[in-house]
Amino acid sequence: MALDMLFDRAFAARRYPPGTSCTGKHLNATSFCIDICLSKEVDDVTLERCGELCDCVSWHRGSVDLVIGILGCASFCACLLVLVMDLCKARSTRSPAQCACLRWSNFCNLLYSVYFIGYAVSDAWTPMWDGPCSMQDLLGGVLCRHASPLCFLNCCIVAVPWLEFWGYASYIWNVMWILDLARFTQQPLAPEKVLGIPLMVYYHLFTWPCAAMIALDPDGSRLITSTCREAKIVMMPCVLRRQTMGGDLPWFQVAGSVVIAMAVAVMAMRYMDVGQLLSNGARSQRRERLLLAVRAYLRKQGLHFFCLSLCSVLIFIDTCRACEDDAGNYITAVAFAGFGLLLSLDRLLTIYKKGRTHQESLLEASPLRRNSESLELGSSGNIPSIPLAPPVPDDGPVSTDFAEYRLLDFSALQEQLIQFLRDEELQLAQQRNLSGGSPEQAEKAQMAVLRASARLDDNPDAQWDWIISSANSETALTVMAPRSFTYLRRLAGLDSQVLLSELLHTNVSDLRVAAKSGSSLLCSQDNRTFVLKTVSRSEVRQVRQMLPEWRKHLEENPKSLLCRIYGCFSFRNSLGYYLYAVLMDCLTGLPDCVTEDLGPARVFDIKSEFQDGGFRRCFPRGLRLEPPVATDLEFLSSLGVIDYSLLLSVWEISSDCPELAQGGLSSGRIIQGEDRKYLVRLGIIDFLVHWDVRKRTESALKRTCLHPRHSERVTITDPVGYAKRQLQFLESVFGRG
Repeated sequence: MALDMLFDRAFAARRYPPGTSCTGKHLNATSFCIDICLSKEVDDVTLERCGELCDCVSWHRGSVDLVIGILGCASFCACLLVLVMDLCKARSTRSPAQCACLRWSNFCNLLYSVYFIGYAVSDAWTPMWDGPCSMQDLLGGVLCRHASPLCFLNCCIVAVPWLEFWGYASYIWNVMWILDLARFTQQPLAPEKVLGIPLMVYYHLFTWPCAAMIALDPDGSRLITSTCREAKIVMMPCVLRRQTMGGDLPWFQVAGSVVIAMAVAVMAMRYMDVGQLLSNGARSQRRERLLLAVRAYLRKQGLHFFCLSLCSVLIFIDTCRACEDDAGNYITAVAFAGFGLLLSLDRLLTIYKKGRTHQESLLEASPLRRNSESLELGSSGNIPSIPLAPPVPDDGPVSTDFAEYRLLDFSALQEQLIQFLRDEELQLAQQRNLSGGSPEQAEKAQMAVLRASARLDDNPDAQWDWIISSANSETALTVMAPRSFTYLRRLAGLDSQVLLSELLHTNVSDLRVAAKSGSSLLCSQDNRTFVLKTVSRSEVRQVRQMLPEWRKHLEENPKSLLCRIYGCFSFRNSLGYYLYAVLMDCLTGLPDCVTEDLGPARVFDIKSEFQDGGFRRCFPRGLRLEPPVATDLEFLSSLGVIDYSLLLSVWEISSDCPELAQGGLSSGRIIQGEDRKYLVRLGIIDFLVHWDVRKRTESALKRTCLHPRHSERVTITDPVGYAKRQLQFLESVFGRG
């Protein structure tokens, strides 16, 4: 009796115990159930009416607070640790775009978990009741005047937009991650740009508006309490939502799952394809190492994908099943409050493995371990004690899986290119031997034959490519216009034996990414002979289109500053995707006749006065080069190409160097500066971009979005204007040619 009196006295103000949630049985009845039935003063008549119109269920408030509080704290700590790693720029095995997607996802998860922590702490401190909640109450500060300071977290117009926005933003960023992973799986060397704009810009433009539209509704109706209470909420667990979705499927979640499944199918095909290549015995040791690294890279993505799939399935189940106070809904709540923890799991395991490996390396290098090994060696009586070398500091990357994955197709391209050039050189050598006469006469006769063969490509109907298929796989190398490029290599004076030797000795792991274009570059080991650069399909078409005019221009202008292209190739991998590349001259290396080491060159990539690569900062008064660029720029303008630049390499030389002071460099020039002499090499590069619809669109976007008031800063313009602007700037800093 005494306990009953205490209970009645404790809840005299309210007719329901703490943790009770009421929803309307009919449309628009939820506001009455929350604002009236759960209020402090409810008479018997109103209570009877509440029983007719409302479904009121009392939840185990302590259990709810315990589950979401513990999981929320764990998620917050995990996300905070990952955030610290990102701020410290910890090395990652993923591509830059993939790292950025997961970094933003982790940031969203951090703020997503803050809600669960705040709700659990506030409800455990003082029970939070559903009640009237409007934007005026929030802004006026009257909502939590006599309750918990964080009671606004129980307000629908706060909880729903918060959880829906950050939860869906995190989910969409993970979808962007797996889409980018699929893109990278298909074409690992493709630039992370579209229309000259980084992919991350497009990801941001898609993710944030979508998350905001879902969280607030397109018309912002979820900021109205009555509409918010009737809304179907996906990213809030049932233990907080306490409302059955009524059979409505989370269609956005379903669409995301379909996208994830398609991307994973592409990666699975790649994984199985690599397995087939590994089963083939005809491969080099370097090739086998690359294949194993690709499989390791794909396996490392499995844990994050599994956690993402697990969360998606649990959220889907929580949304579709009846929302009741049972064990099933507490289990599905793990996918919400523990969202950040699960999606940070692979990064946390990486930290653990990295720390464990570091401890083992320290143990191996410890003096105690070395002394014990020395004693064991000395006690054998056969081998004297040899001191071990000091440990090498771990300055390299933690893992090379990302780099090795990028090299897979490029390595295959390099191997088949070497085989093609070797076979071609053997055929040309046999032809010279059969021609008779002196070597000079044979070389001259062969050059005439090559010139005549190259002119056959002037007729589009007579053009042909050489396709080299692999017997043990579905890969193929296409050599574009081999007759023309064989002649152009000889016209440029390229030694085929030197080219083959450099291709054989150049390590494909030296592949680097160009900062502006995003293309991949492989320079020869001597940094003189060649550059193998990835290009786009449109650039390959431009090479095919301009090849006859370009060959004639080089024949008529042997001192042209256009960078010599030695070949154009496409490689089809086993998935059916293509890698395009051009073999060209290296303008950043010393000329062949210079044997003295002059140190690293200062390289300037000059496009305009606004993009001069820092040239005017280093040479305020310019350099008297007087380059003959007018003819080349007029030629490029006639072809309709744009976005090219002048690449200038500068070395400082001593005045007492007789070899260089006498001049006579065919691929460089010695000039006199203000107080010293310089050796310079210059040439026009990247002249394969046509003024098409894509570049017109890029120019319009940059003029509208990036430089609306200073359109002259936009480098992309029509071919005539581009060439004119380039010539004016070059004459202003180099003088007239």
